[in-house]
Parts: sequence; C-alpha cells; structure tokens
Amino acid sequence: MSGRNLLELGEEISGLTQKIAQDLQTQGQTIPSINDTSSPTGTGLAVDAGSALKLAEAARELEALVLGPHQALGLMGLSVHDASSLGVIAEFDIARLVPIDGSATFAELSAQTGIDEDRLTRILRYATTNYIFREQPPGHIRHTTLSAHLARLPATVAFQRVLATVFNPANASLPAALRRHPNTASMTRTAHNEARGTELGFYAWLDTAQGPYDDDEDDDDEKGASASMSLRAVFDAGMEGISRGGQRLQDTDLRAFPWATVLPRDATVVDVGGSRGHFVRDLGLMNPLFRVVVQDLPRVVEGLAGEFGGDGGGEGGGRGGGVTGNVTYQAHDFFNEQPVVGADVYFLRHVMHNHPDEECVAILRALLPALRGGGRVLVSEYVVPPAGELTGGLSTKAMRQMDLMTMALFNAKERTRDEYAVLFERASERLVLKGTHQVPDDPTSCIFEAVYTG
Repeated sequence: MSGRNLLELGEEISGLTQKIAQDLQTQGQTIPSINDTSSPTGTGLAVDAGSALKLAEAARELEALVLGPHQALGLMGLSVHDASSLGVIAEFDIARLVPIDGSATFAELSAQTGIDEDRLTRILRYATTNYIFREQPPGHIRHTTLSAHLARLPATVAFQRVLATVFNPANASLPAALRRHPNTASMTRTAHNEARGTELGFYAWLDTAQGPYDDDEDDDDEKGASASMSLRAVFDAGMEGISRGGQRLQDTDLRAFPWATVLPRDATVVDVGGSRGHFVRDLGLMNPLFRVVVQDLPRVVEGLAGEFGGDGGGEGGGRGGGVTGNVTYQAHDFFNEQPVVGADVYFLRHVMHNHPDEECVAILRALLPALRGGGRVLVSEYVVPPAGELTGGLSTKAMRQMDLMTMALFNAKERTRDEYAVLFERASERLVLKGTHQVPDDPTSCIFEAVYTG
C-alpha cells in the first residue's frame, strides 16, 4: 500500500477526476452520476481503465484514512450485510421488478416478491447505502447505475445469487473452520463443512443438496417458485453467469490462446471438468471443424446433449451434441484415467484452483496415459503475481477474494506461475511447461501451456 497522506490523496483524486472528465468530454460524453441509467449494459465509464482504477483505489484509501480505525473497521466487520442485502435482491430478482425509467413502491415490491413489506423496506433501504437503488420520493424505489445493471443482465444476477446462496455460508464460517482445523489440507474439513454440518466435500454435497429452503420445518406456501430450485441448479446458473457476465468473461480464454493457429483445423479438444460446456460451446462455434468433448460427472452432463440440440450424453457421449454439431458430452471423473486418447488439447478451466496441491497432481497424472508426444495440457486460472508486484489495491483485493473463497470451499488456493510450474513438474518430468498466455486487458488471468514430450 502507498501510505499517502491526506493532501497527497486529495491531490491525486482531484487530478485523476479532472483527467477522466476531460477524456469523457473529448469523446462527446456527458459527465455521469451514480443515478445515470442510460447505459444499455452498465459496464462502466468509457475511459482509460488504468486511470479509473487508480481513482477508485485512492478514494478507498482516503475513506479508510478519514474515517479512522474505529469506524473503518466497524463498517468492514458489518459488511456481511452488503452481501446479504445484495443476495436478497438477486434471490428475488428485485431489480427487474423496478422499471428502468420509473419507480416501484415498497408495497408493490412486497406484493410481487411475497416478502413482508417492513422487512423488504429495511433491506432495500440498506442497499441504497451502497448505491443499489435510490428512494425518491419516500416510499418509491428508483434505479441507479448499479441496480439498472442487475435489471439488464440476468447473468450478473445469477452470479450474485450463487454467491449468496451457495458460497457465502462457507465464507462466513472460515474463522470457525480454522479454529477447528488450523493446518489441514483435507477437502472435507473446510469452512464449507463447518457451515453445512456435512462430512461431504463441496461437489459431493452439492449433488445431494436440495433447494436452499427444503430443510425448513415451516412448510410455507409463499416461498415462491425459485425456492424449488436445487442448489445444483442455482450453482450451474451462477457458473454460467460468471462465464458470460460475471467476474471473468470466457472471452478472455478465447483470445488468450491462439487456438486456430496453433492447433490442427480438425483438432480434438477435451474440456476436462467442463461443467455444462459454457466455454467450449463458444470455442466450437469459432472453430467448427474442432471435435470438442465436454467431460464432467454423470449428474452434471446428463441430458446436456439433448438440451443443446445433440443426441448424446452419458458415458461416451454422442457426436452431434451441442449447438454446432461438433460438441460431445461425456461422463468422466477427472481423478480417473482419461478415456479420450491422443487428443490435441486437454483443457482444464478453473479446475485446479478448486483443489489442494496433492489433488492437482493427481488430476494431471490421470491425463498421462492418454497423452501422446506433442499433446497439450492447457490450464486456465487466475494467477497470483509475485509478492513484490502486489499493489494492495482493488485488483489485488479481487484476487484475494477468490483465494479466500477457494480456501473456504476446498482448502485450495490461487497460485503463482512458479507454483503451477511445480505442479506440472510433480505430475511428470515429461509434462513440460512451455509458456503462458494472457490478454493485456486481463492481467490476472492466464492459460498455462504444458506439452507432453513422451
């Protein structure tokens, strides 16, 4: 962290604000406010991203400085309500119930959601302290830039819902889990296990869990249709939301690696642990001669080929699955020996960061019998910069949030380049890390390319 004093921060904020305002005026744009809902996607200011990030980081540092330790730490400790109020908005899709250019009363929103009016009013009034909605006039809720973004982008709502319903109970239980198991790397002695009172690992538990409210003793007819969704369904929707509009767009992976120039036109690409195939369906569209295989556990891939217009599914899948006719869905546990032999690429996207080191090595070793000389293993993950390059700002905070979430759910971690190199080396001396691939606008994401030399 910079440790700038009050005057230095004020000068930087003033200078950056003037620069951004001048850039906007040069582009013929109006100077926006938080209540501006005119942007069709709500993706942010069309200005230099570096300047915007520096301004936001300086403003955060100034806030911590002027509030002082007592108030700053108090707000931080109670920020759980930031997440819970946003979770309620996502759970009941409240942003969509408010007209973009109009308003809705608390009574109207209560009737539409089934939430007691007094409770809903208090929750939404809290959300307005984070600039999610505004109350004008009293009793009427209108959109801000943030709430309009939720109204327009269902993918963001799905992402926020999975955070609130599936992930955050584990995140909140991290202190208790570390008190109980301070040194373990077990995937069944995690904050998730502490929160859910289960001996099952996260994914095994997810496959058996019912809806978020199904274990309630109160048989309340007014819980709404969304209450019947299984947690697996909430999770799947949230993961697709992350890929298509959440924290990391899958476009990063499509651009980072030179798929069409490095691989044969008819390459076989196996998406190991690929869930519903959000990424490789787009890869298949861009490369229609590729043969793409999506692998995940039977519960995950069952019925996907039919859902996306194909004729396969189950063990072995079926050619013709997916939207382009070149996607196959196959049931497979990536801890078992890889059944697709001699593929050009085995792609693991956001798999390794969900597993401790020993499990990562086991996943890589399960690929070895299927690999042929020159075969590639691509691992797409967030990458932690070396300690000396960490700024302590917002980009670092987002990385650390992901790191602590993987700790809470799996006793896993986000890793540096060197740590990933060690995993490949431990798996096999023939699996050689050849290089890394990134895009300039997403320095926290990386595709690690290992080539089998056997």
